[in-house]
Amino acid sequence: MAPEWALNHPITAKVDVYGYGVVVLEMIKGVKLANWVVDDAEDQEIPLKNLCRQVKEKVECGNSSWVESIVDPRLEGKFNRKQAETLIQIGLSCVEEDRSKRPTMASVVQTLMECEDETEI
Repeated sequence: MAPEWALNHPITAKVDVYGYGVVVLEMIKGVKLANWVVDDAEDQEIPLKNLCRQVKEKVECGNSSWVESIVDPRLEGKFNRKQAETLIQIGLSCVEEDRSKRPTMASVVQTLMECEDETEI
């Protein structure tokens, strides 16, 4: 649920962007949000927030295998890394708590269309 709903803020199209981001991240991980498990039992963060924090930390550390650590392991590495990276970045940007930081759906579609035909380098 987008933070706007819980905080009784005005509802805009950015609520749908948030929902789209959740669906994208669920597809990438291959797990429904409700089934995500927090790695650290003492960590009371909600799973979505925890995932966002973990991914940002991996990207900042320069961990070259961060994409593989996020994508559904059932794919056994058989995916386009560049496209997966783009999807992860889109998903994360769509679930920003501050709705003004979320992209519009038009920009999401544009980004997806730009990476549609990319081949692995």
